[in-house]
Parts: sequence; structure tokens; C-alpha cells
Amino acid sequence: FERHVAGSVLSYVDEDGQIEVSYWIGKPYWSKGIATRALSAFLKHIKVRPLYARAAKDNSASLRVLEKCGFTRIGEGQGFSNARGEEVEEFILRLD
Repeated sequence: FERHVAGSVLSYVDEDGQIEVSYWIGKPYWSKGIATRALSAFLKHIKVRPLYARAAKDNSASLRVLEKCGFTRIGEGQGFSNARGEEVEEFILRLD
């Protein structure tokens, strides 16, 4: 994408000691398959399983990205969305 940063993918250890992945894609790059390709490439380098992820319940695009990459829904919760600046209802997903 012409040497522009489209977004990022990262992993971290959450408060329960589980490894969680997260990603962010800039709005101009939405709906181009970038998140799926980036997360898929990232997962090839991170061999630890299980991995966890969260997605806002109303963010169907993010849920599709995670499910295309093999994550399955295992629960629901509430968490702070940095992008929205507020608490949101979310799905919790796991990749085994």
C-alpha cells in the first residue's frame, strides 16, 4: 500500500496470563482483506496456543477476520474499546 502503514497486529499477556491478539486497521484500508492477511501472517509466527481475541458484538467485520483465521467464539464479556473510548459488549474468541 505504497509504503503507508495500514494498521498493526500485536499480542500481549492479559490479566489472566493468557496470550491475546489484537489488531487495528486504518479506516481507508477497511474491506480490502488487509486485516485477514495481516493476522494470518502474524499467526504463522506465533506458535503458542491457545490464543485469545475479543471483538465488539456489533463489529461483524472483525468477527469475520477472526473466524477466517480459525478463532471460535467461546464466550461473551464487556471490555474497553480504545477506538470508541468506552465499554462495549464483546465476544471472546479462542484459537487452539
